[in-house]
Amino acid sequence: MIVPLIIMHCFNYVKTENKAAQPEERSSKQLSMFNVITFPNTVCASSSGFNGTCYTSSECLSLGGSASGTCASSFGVCCVFSLGCGSSSSQNNTYFIISSFSTSADADPCQYTICKSNSAVCKLRIDFDSMVLAPPYTTTTTADDGIRVGDCLYDTLTITNPGGSSPPIICGYNTGQHMFVPASDGCNALNIDIDTGTTTTTRSWQIKVTQFECGDMMAPDQDCLQYHTSQTGTIATFNWDTSTTTVASTQLHLSSQNYNVCIRRARGQCSVCYSPEVTSTTTGTAASYGVGAGTIAAIQTGSVGAICTGITTQPGTLGYGDYLEIANLQPTIGTSGTTTTGTRICGVIFNAIANIAHATACSFAIPFKVGVHFDEEESILAATANNLNKAENDPLATAGAGYGYSGFW
Repeated sequence: MIVPLIIMHCFNYVKTENKAAQPEERSSKQLSMFNVITFPNTVCASSSGFNGTCYTSSECLSLGGSASGTCASSFGVCCVFSLGCGSSSSQNNTYFIISSFSTSADADPCQYTICKSNSAVCKLRIDFDSMVLAPPYTTTTTADDGIRVGDCLYDTLTITNPGGSSPPIICGYNTGQHMFVPASDGCNALNIDIDTGTTTTTRSWQIKVTQFECGDMMAPDQDCLQYHTSQTGTIATFNWDTSTTTVASTQLHLSSQNYNVCIRRARGQCSVCYSPEVTSTTTGTAASYGVGAGTIAAIQTGSVGAICTGITTQPGTLGYGDYLEIANLQPTIGTSGTTTTGTRICGVIFNAIANIAHATACSFAIPFKVGVHFDEEESILAATANNLNKAENDPLATAGAGYGYSGFW
């Protein structure tokens, strides 16, 4: 949330003439007095709950916004910009909202164009205040389907980055997620493509776009798709339903995802620690961490270092194509502890060393960063208890391990 600093400038002008210097002047001169009120076009909180920009009422109307409350000591209005499919905006704090997508009334694909508000803008933050699309392709038992598991075959959301690498394609449930993308001089396009033949999902979204000028401390470095500034919080893969506290067997991370999640280091802090949001030791109850296959065929384990090769072999013979990259993980909080032999972690147990129990893991490496590397397929096998070092689907959900295809939260 950006807290506005609103400064009001008042200029008083009084025009007079010196009568003593002109004694022949007999008629009185009327004093001319006027006030010129100016204020910056900063962020404001509207009465409707959205962020807006402080403009005069006439400016708001001419720019296509809607007045919602006042600002600048009531000299201005909080102007909210909410656009429909096919629209373009160069205003900061612009919203794109569809409460329930209609195949008959709404454009498909639905495209929004975002242009810089001024030449000093370097980054766009795209917040998915709510975002529900059709989920990716799902199966948990058929080996031949592994190549399609996690693919956005029905709906897709894409964001362009002219002249640079585009963010990964996403679909499914992404409420609460966000992305930072470089602001292009040629504008950025946000495109939502709906498979109108799939009607089991009620699509809806509320997207907010905030523009950041170069050097703004609330924006990340160049290689961070996500940037978290709070001292504590949660991070999750795209398509993780964070509205529930249990992990369903249908929870899938998306395929072909390669990006960095960055965490701003608070003053005086030297390490960052991670642990799954949902953990369990109960058979049949999965944890909220599962990134690839384990190291042992018969039991669920975590995997670290060179085991996480980044290679998936189909059908169902090698399941190490997905991994997280966190530099210098160690299994204990503090300056001591056994560090990992590499920077990669995978498997269905979150632990800085290969183990059979979830545990908090910490890193002192700066900057604080989690690299997400998910390849284009999953290693899926029929349910047996002796292929857990090959398959990413957990046939038994044993001892609170995660599903190897689910991702993390």
